[in-house]
Amino acid sequence: MAEETTEATNDQFALNVSWCFGFNKEVGAVNVSPNDTKKLLLYAAGHTGIVYNFVDNTQTLLQGHTSNITCIAASANKRWAVMGDAGPDNMISVWDVTTGTPIRNIFDVGGVLSLSISNDARYVAAISVSTNEFMIWDWTSENEDTLYRQEIDAHPQTFLAFNPENSHELVSNSLHEVIFYHFDTDKLTVHIPNLPEKDFNRTIGNFSQSCFKPGCTEAIAGSKDGTVTVFDCDGTSENGAYKRVTKIVKLMDDPITVVSTYEAMVVVGSRDGSVRFYDSQMRIKNWYGTFDAGSVDSVSFAAKGDEGQAGEAKAIPAQSTLEATPFIITDFTVSTEESIVCNVPARTNKVERLLEEHNDSIKAIDTHPLNNNVAMGSYCGLLKVWDYINKTESNKRNFGVSNEITALCYDAIGENLAVGFYDGTILILDSITLETVAEFTHAKALITQLAFSHDCIFLAATDLDTTTTLIKRSTDSENPWMYIGRNKAHYKAIVNILFGVALDSNVPRLLSLGVDRNLVEYDILNSTEDNLLIMSTDKIEQSAMPVSCAWYPPINKEHFLLIANSEYKYKLLNATTKRCRKTLMGPTLGSHVQKIVNLNRGDKHYIAFITEDKIGMTLLPLDGNPHNTTALLGHCDGATNLVSCPQSRFLFTAGGKVCRMWEVNPDVLHGTAALGGSGLDPFYQLLEGGKGGPLAREMEEYFYYAQMRSQSVATTEHRKVGKYVTLDEVPNIMRALGFYPSELEVQDMINEVKFSQYVETGKTVTEIDLATLIKLYCNHRPVFGLPLYKVYDAFHTLAGADGNAQIDRGLLLSLLQNRGEHISEPELAEYLASLLDLYGSATNTEDKMAAVEPAKVGETLEVILPEVLDADLFTEHILGFVPATVE
Repeated sequence: MAEETTEATNDQFALNVSWCFGFNKEVGAVNVSPNDTKKLLLYAAGHTGIVYNFVDNTQTLLQGHTSNITCIAASANKRWAVMGDAGPDNMISVWDVTTGTPIRNIFDVGGVLSLSISNDARYVAAISVSTNEFMIWDWTSENEDTLYRQEIDAHPQTFLAFNPENSHELVSNSLHEVIFYHFDTDKLTVHIPNLPEKDFNRTIGNFSQSCFKPGCTEAIAGSKDGTVTVFDCDGTSENGAYKRVTKIVKLMDDPITVVSTYEAMVVVGSRDGSVRFYDSQMRIKNWYGTFDAGSVDSVSFAAKGDEGQAGEAKAIPAQSTLEATPFIITDFTVSTEESIVCNVPARTNKVERLLEEHNDSIKAIDTHPLNNNVAMGSYCGLLKVWDYINKTESNKRNFGVSNEITALCYDAIGENLAVGFYDGTILILDSITLETVAEFTHAKALITQLAFSHDCIFLAATDLDTTTTLIKRSTDSENPWMYIGRNKAHYKAIVNILFGVALDSNVPRLLSLGVDRNLVEYDILNSTEDNLLIMSTDKIEQSAMPVSCAWYPPINKEHFLLIANSEYKYKLLNATTKRCRKTLMGPTLGSHVQKIVNLNRGDKHYIAFITEDKIGMTLLPLDGNPHNTTALLGHCDGATNLVSCPQSRFLFTAGGKVCRMWEVNPDVLHGTAALGGSGLDPFYQLLEGGKGGPLAREMEEYFYYAQMRSQSVATTEHRKVGKYVTLDEVPNIMRALGFYPSELEVQDMINEVKFSQYVETGKTVTEIDLATLIKLYCNHRPVFGLPLYKVYDAFHTLAGADGNAQIDRGLLLSLLQNRGEHISEPELAEYLASLLDLYGSATNTEDKMAAVEPAKVGETLEVILPEVLDADLFTEHILGFVPATVE
């Protein structure tokens, strides 16, 4: 049963987004300041829209999209904001900026490639990604249908804008053409002007953005060659959509990236990072070239108001003209391709940096153990440390774009911060100054994880070459850290490395867990330079792949290591023997758990986790109850990391170019768990049909039949029906229910019950009741059953080929006996005879021997089984499964 997932919008959830670090630079930023006192910036961070008050340093989160936001726009009065995305459940949303309230959602838009809202805020228009359709809505009316929806026979239109002086006219462009639109109550006109390159004796195109010129019928489109192409009405129609190219004006040598308007002026942004203002004749009026922030992606102005009076001229910059008259505009913001957003106040030339975010994927995050700092490192080489309570930048260091940061870790006292890089370099920094304390270059592959021991003496690292590196603190003041050694203990990727503490001591332990299903413990105390020793290697899984691990909180007398695997299961391993002590169903949220961390709130304990795109939390102790888990959409483009703050009040997740800060509200989770029921009720809900369904009744029948088996089915004596069956009957009941555990899984189930009370009482359990059996079945059975394609895949693996593979009968029988769990020849003969119904209704050994002589079973099988078998024959006629088409 999959836990319900939803998008957090307020504190009614157990996990609530309280801040977003990051910026969708491709979308740009919109200045939505309504007046001179309230300074607001609208931008997107992943699938969340953000209204940032850069005076009060607060965020209003606009949540509801489930895919990365691709477009944003705002009305001229800055009251209304529009956002669109291009994901599977794409939509356009309209918001009240002043309150952060969603006003309307528009669905069935085919993904949003470009988006605009008219100056009077009545119309919303968009170009779809999937069909390249032009769509327009009167979103203020009750009619939810589009006014017009028409597919455009042109290249994908990456930019769309309304005429600020006529809400019935629009312009869009791609790299190769400019398109004009005009609509009224009767029809929609779409016109694509010819680009007469021969007339102008030059190439026309490579358009970036387009707009209508104020106070006239002209429109312009900026190009990557530094020119603007001017369009005007062709005189054949009064319809403003029919325009033609009239001239091409060279403005600069650098590519033009932004074309917009402000009152009677044309505003142009370029790759050189400057913003220029031109009059209607395309003559320069002013030039801002002091941003030093990279190529301009967007320019946006605050709402028009009191931009300054004549008596204030001394405080207002002058135009770049001979007259040098005051240049009066509103505040404006500029966003750049380096994920920087700057604000330019109206009365000064002073540029204020509002945002300076990571320009590439954030993979590495960690929180300081003693203060309110969180460190974030990205593939652009930027390391930033934030005070997550005050939402201010504490420090930063830029290592450069060629030094991609892949891992971060604070030591237990917060003195040092370890940084891992893409090229295998490991730096140990002073956590306050971020200056380098030590550098190690022994690894030659991407550093995947870093971990400090609890006593801050050891630092361990894993890399993409499946190698573990150990570094130790030294007593040499000039070289405070020394290299110990490396060991390639795994042959597949390492998913976790963690330190622990040996029982009844303060000695650190180091363990690593790999996709190769090996749990490796290192002998770090006896390791010498260039010789990292291995203490033990344990195979902890048979078919599933481990994906994460963490120390289980001390809520039991027994010390456990918690393992999450690819089959949606949690396993508790004894920390000393490494033997599986319990198997429990984990979250089933579309993808398996990718990382788990502990949360401790007083005497209450939880685990937080991330899956492919979600973040969740589970009550402890683990018991498999799905109602003890909650989850929400965290990062639609993939969650890559998860850490908690020392007090477990906040969680931080990374995904894409965004880091989200989540406030933990465990009381809500307790309430949700209580509503799910107590005792066996949550587990009955996991059975098909529920408590009174056929599977529950079948389990009860098998339970009592197992009691009869233990007393001999053929006896005529009085039977004793009790509350328990012996543990020997557990595998028989499971297989009768359609769950076919391997011998190792059978042993794990029996040991789970057998030693369940051993730590408390010193005694083993030999019987199991129905309630425990139901929980055991729900927790151990495959979450999604046994899909038939897995049987086909297994057969093709044995055959060593794809498609309708065939395998020789003798080879198949040999593989079944010698690969995987051992099956003796008599056992294999008995199993195949049962599958092929050679024994009829016989169930015990005596009846089977009477039906078919043991010496003749092999001969009979040779007659029945063909010499060559394929997947269909094996699946349908031997295993008895329903035939299915394999895609």
